Amino acid sequence: MITIKFFTTLRLLLKIQELELDMVDTCSVGRVLVRIQDAVLKKTNIHFLDKLLDEQAGIKRGTIILLNGRNVLDMEGLDAMVKDEDTIALFPPGGGG
Repeated sequence: MITIKFFTTLRLLLKIQELELDMVDTCSVGRVLVRIQDAVLKKTNIHFLDKLLDEQAGIKRGTIILLNGRNVLDMEGLDAMVKDEDTIALFPPGGGG
């Protein structure tokens, strides 16, 4: 089981603070994000990955994805490996003006 935590405007959009997913095999953060999107769609019918990823499926500037408290950009990015009992925290880019 992995834990996914949603923050800031993402939490407001989805009305989900935390989600748990069964984890059978170790897989990449990118693959887990697709699984998270599928689980969220079942609950809310809302697509959210476009808030975090760009058109080339890269991490949008300003997005923070933490794996066990470490920014995936300081690891292998979306190729960082997720295993059972890990925690992923998702922060969409902040707005301002």
